[in-house]
Amino acid sequence: MKKLLIGIAVIVVLVIAAAIIVPFLIPVDTYKRELVAAVKQSTGRDLKINGKTSFSLFPNLAVEADDVALSNPPGAANPNMATFSALQMQLKLLPLLSRRVELDKLVLVNPVIALEVAKDGKPNWQFAAAAPPAAGAPAAPQPAPQAAAPPASSSGMLSGLSLADVRLENGKVSYLDQRSGQSLSLDQITMKVSLPNLDSPLTADGSAVYRGEKLALSVNLANPRAFLGGKSSAAKLGLQSTPIAFSFNGTAAGSTPPKLDGAVDLNIPSLRNLAQWAGTPLQAPGTGFGPLAISGKASVAGPKITFTDAKLSLDQINATGEVALDSAGARPSVKGTLAVDKLDLNPYLPPETSGKPAASSGGGAPGGGPAAPAAKSAGWSDQPIDVAPLKSADVDFALSCNSLVYRKIQVGRSALGLHLVNGRLEADLTQLQLYQGTGKGKVVLDGSGAVPGIEADFDLSRVQMEPLLKAAAGSDRLIADGAFTIAVTGHGKSERDIVGTLDGKGNFNLANGKIKGVNLVAMVKNIGSAFQAGASDETDFGSLTGTYTIQNGILRNNDLQLKSGEVPMTGAGTVDLPRRTVDYKLTPRLAGAVAVPVIVKGPWDDLSYQPDLAGIVGNPAQLLKGGAQGIGNTLQGGPAGAQQLLKGLLGK
Repeated sequence: MKKLLIGIAVIVVLVIAAAIIVPFLIPVDTYKRELVAAVKQSTGRDLKINGKTSFSLFPNLAVEADDVALSNPPGAANPNMATFSALQMQLKLLPLLSRRVELDKLVLVNPVIALEVAKDGKPNWQFAAAAPPAAGAPAAPQPAPQAAAPPASSSGMLSGLSLADVRLENGKVSYLDQRSGQSLSLDQITMKVSLPNLDSPLTADGSAVYRGEKLALSVNLANPRAFLGGKSSAAKLGLQSTPIAFSFNGTAAGSTPPKLDGAVDLNIPSLRNLAQWAGTPLQAPGTGFGPLAISGKASVAGPKITFTDAKLSLDQINATGEVALDSAGARPSVKGTLAVDKLDLNPYLPPETSGKPAASSGGGAPGGGPAAPAAKSAGWSDQPIDVAPLKSADVDFALSCNSLVYRKIQVGRSALGLHLVNGRLEADLTQLQLYQGTGKGKVVLDGSGAVPGIEADFDLSRVQMEPLLKAAAGSDRLIADGAFTIAVTGHGKSERDIVGTLDGKGNFNLANGKIKGVNLVAMVKNIGSAFQAGASDETDFGSLTGTYTIQNGILRNNDLQLKSGEVPMTGAGTVDLPRRTVDYKLTPRLAGAVAVPVIVKGPWDDLSYQPDLAGIVGNPAQLLKGGAQGIGNTLQGGPAGAQQLLKGLLGK
């Protein structure tokens, strides 16, 4: 036994001595040539070690090399895929005999990694083995077929994996897509990884600089063995920077596909600044897209992501809901619900163009002259409508909000269903509260073709017309309870184009109202008193009804009925929507009395009212009597009153 022990001791001493001496006896260049040949054979790339190289077996298997480079495939923009100022690696030797990998040290100094996608779509990180021997060369003997190796598991060499000192110092990673020219780079990359064993937590901490901003990254995996075995392990991920902060706290599984479940928290001080920093500035109009905060529970399984118990705030918008995303198809598919407190769209809209046409020669007072033609540049926008975002995803979404603001229009509690498929967006308003009224409607924005199209269909009742028209058209002259329907379609590349192609129909029924700024009853009853200074400036009515059609942006109505206790009226005329002008005639219906029709004309926010002398209804003698009396009363007002009367009679 004693001799056996002595023999073993001698062998151990000889092995140790060999491990120490052999690296000095065998030239280092021999190791370099073997390593270079092995890399070439397995990857098809050239490995160059231009600096000093050292190799040792004891007490650890250690390799150190300076100025190392791995080549790129032919045609790449950068000749090298990876370069290192220094590479240092130490593996504990004895654990290898027990099929355990204990990496005592791995340090990459000044690594530069150039990732690239060629014009044919092939990435440079896909390696190919070296070309087979040329024709005529003796083929290497092929081993006998073997059964497929069982999949790697934690029971193999990986089960004893240990990472003591793994560091990346001052690295740089770049990416270039030769097909699109897209490029990006990360600089000043540092990373430190620690893994005592697969049953102990894996921690990684590092940082990098992208476009001048420092990003700090931290990773913690509680049970690496469970993760590698496809089971769940507690996991944490954190990203901190000035433009964006993100955290994940939950579980992760290294299954196929990998899975994540847990709480997420995203904070972005400014979406616009983030997009600018990322190199894709937002082209969206308005002043919105500032602070964004999202929190909730996320579940990720490959291309499928679900987000529940979500809380979202964007600028002044606060919402809750849930969403599911599936990116496996040709376009991402999004489904979900969102409940918004107040949805103010104004910060996301372009500046409102001036809707006021060129000034007319007469104002809104009776006797004003014909209005000058509306300036083409006023009112509607000529900015091209960008429908590209409609083709970026398919959406099935239910949206509800307590209030909505668009321009000056304020909408109450509403429920909206959004359905977007292949660039065609349907918005179904199943609930709509509008200025004390209610209704429903549907809007379709079709961006699937070369020219955008729009469809709208609304049915509203008991809407207060004064605040609605003031917000929508800048006019507060009509007070009434309104009920109306509209069904209209249009198409065009800008707002102005769409308005100019509108076709459709509708009806209106206004009750218990008044028209401010003009006394139509007085005007049609007596031409003289109609133009006296100090005449009443309101027209009361019991109901105002009619139907209309729209063709190429021109609204026509021929059956208006205004019911008043004193003078009922009918009306007919047109509204030129593209030019925002009105050309309308109101005709009184009086039994046994004289009445003068009234022409309403001009830009719709600066209408003029003129008597239609050629369309006088009733006894001309009565007209002369009323006219004479009016003239007498008017002349008492001096030259100004006479001038006003003449303007009315002459229509100037």
